[in-house]
Amino acid sequence: MIMMPPAIAAALKYVVSTLMVLLMTTTAVNADMRYKVYLHSNTEHRTVIGELVLSALGKNQSYQFTLEDTAFTDHFLSMRPFKCLSEQGNMLCYLPYPYNNRRSISRDDLTDLEYDLLFIARTKKEYGIDPWNGRYFQLRWQGEVIIGELAEVDLNILASPPEEGDIYPIVDADLTLVEPGVGWLPYLSIEPFSH
Repeated sequence: MIMMPPAIAAALKYVVSTLMVLLMTTTAVNADMRYKVYLHSNTEHRTVIGELVLSALGKNQSYQFTLEDTAFTDHFLSMRPFKCLSEQGNMLCYLPYPYNNRRSISRDDLTDLEYDLLFIARTKKEYGIDPWNGRYFQLRWQGEVIIGELAEVDLNILASPPEEGDIYPIVDADLTLVEPGVGWLPYLSIEPFSH
């Protein structure tokens, strides 16, 4: 065993611990991936509606989704506040999922994220908002981009909490896929910031 003066040993211990902290911090920063979330119209116009940050956790990745408030306008509909996009009489209002969500995804399972991207469609002429006009994007990876295919869904199913152990109350049978290119804002994509 090599003996060194206590001052040198203390300095070496400090340098090693500082390097370990820097290495752990750099690894954590590099593990986080930032994405922009877009809704696309049929005319190739797209609107940034949020930001997604993925953090590696082995096979699964935890995430944080933040809505881009500047893209939306505030509305008070059916006695509740909503953030809505609007264009030419159409409105698409964001519906935050009201129950527990693990916020964890993998290459094979994007369900938690699908529940963070729920919307209700309405026209500006309608009074209030009807969850029967729900919009759900079925997500899948396409390379390093996540693509969302639009489906209609009756979101009244969310009026009461899901039964214990039933994490996902919306099932495939509840979804009606919308023909590609039909309707307003029929596509969703989640793309790395570098795109």
